[in-house]
Amino acid sequence: MPVTVFCDMTTMGGGWTAIQKRVDGSLNFYRLWKDYKDGFGVPEQVYWIGNDVIHLLTKENNSFLYVSITLENGTKLYEMYDRFSVSDEAGKYQLFLAGPATGTLGDSMLDTSDSNHELSGMYFTTPDRNNDRYSVYNCAVNYGGGWWYNSCHAAFLNGKWSPATWKDPWYPILKSGSLIRGTMMLIKRH
Repeated sequence: MPVTVFCDMTTMGGGWTAIQKRVDGSLNFYRLWKDYKDGFGVPEQVYWIGNDVIHLLTKENNSFLYVSITLENGTKLYEMYDRFSVSDEAGKYQLFLAGPATGTLGDSMLDTSDSNHELSGMYFTTPDRNNDRYSVYNCAVNYGGGWWYNSCHAAFLNGKWSPATWKDPWYPILKSGSLIRGTMMLIKRH
């Protein structure tokens, strides 16, 4: 089936497809497995493209991942990863991520100095499907959104928009969502 997407034609030469886009708290990212599988939201505004689509677009493991966070004061920070792919549903949408990572955000997905927070190799977790490595609770339930959790995270862009509860969107640069105006995750083939 055709999928409507948001394309970024200006960032670093253009040609990017947004797999995640947030500009406000109008859409709740505390969603179940099927929602993340199929996708939700409106591409021009706030959305998750869907894990099935992410898998189809990245399964050849030849995509860049560009993560951007726009702060309330208009400053845009970014981090770009050289390799990004996601397995299919049978593989629990396992994340494969490799560097080098470059940008102004700092690498909070791979080089976290804590193996309990590195995200490459992690399975996707939602409130109804606990695939994280934390034994005490389900990270998606505790932090309020689906993601590739380890035990639990140092980078997490799908948190509750409420600044008081969005913890460590991009640690250590951003320890709270209170400074964030928007986020995007973009992919482009090499």
